[in-house]
Amino acid sequence: MFIPFVNLVGLIIVGIAWIMAGSDTKQGIFKATGILMFINMIMSAIILAILFPFMRSLMSESLLGGYPSVPPGLFSEFLNTIGLFLLLAGVSAVLALVVWIFELVSHFRAATVYDVKWFKRAGWMRIITVIVGIIIIASFILLALTVDFYTPFFTTPSEIFNILGIYFIGIGCIALLGLLSLIFSAVSFFSIPEAKRERPPPYLPPPPE
Repeated sequence: MFIPFVNLVGLIIVGIAWIMAGSDTKQGIFKATGILMFINMIMSAIILAILFPFMRSLMSESLLGGYPSVPPGLFSEFLNTIGLFLLLAGVSAVLALVVWIFELVSHFRAATVYDVKWFKRAGWMRIITVIVGIIIIASFILLALTVDFYTPFFTTPSEIFNILGIYFIGIGCIALLGLLSLIFSAVSFFSIPEAKRERPPPYLPPPPE
């Protein structure tokens, strides 16, 4: 729970920082990046709010101890919300891609505007995070195709936790890299005043005689 909480706090801080940077520098892409980050957080919260009740019921001790399979009522309830969940998940995925592109462009532009190298490092860290995420997700898909996941899900739900544990480890790796990206972004913003102090004054030609 520590990494997701820190990620959430980091997203809020960095989002506010981008909005403030956009106001200070008149760079519209900075402000748009911060606003899109907050919209993406709201979408993610809605998806978790839809999915959490089902997962909580599935993982409760009374359910796993009292039923040999997923109860029909719970499964029907899940089917009633799966359409909305998939729709929101699709919109959130597209929005996350847009946010990632805006963040990437903003970081490299901010490196030029503020003359702070940490912005470039934060941008490259986001690229590394996406590459690692693609590799992990591809491994998840391969695992799902090769491991019999559906049979234990509908017969003995308690056995799916061994498989879910592998998924959570992969998601944790992505979350950790995302946290490092946010840390790099925070360091970038905190380095702005120092970079401005160290920047030499612009050369002004002497006035004409």
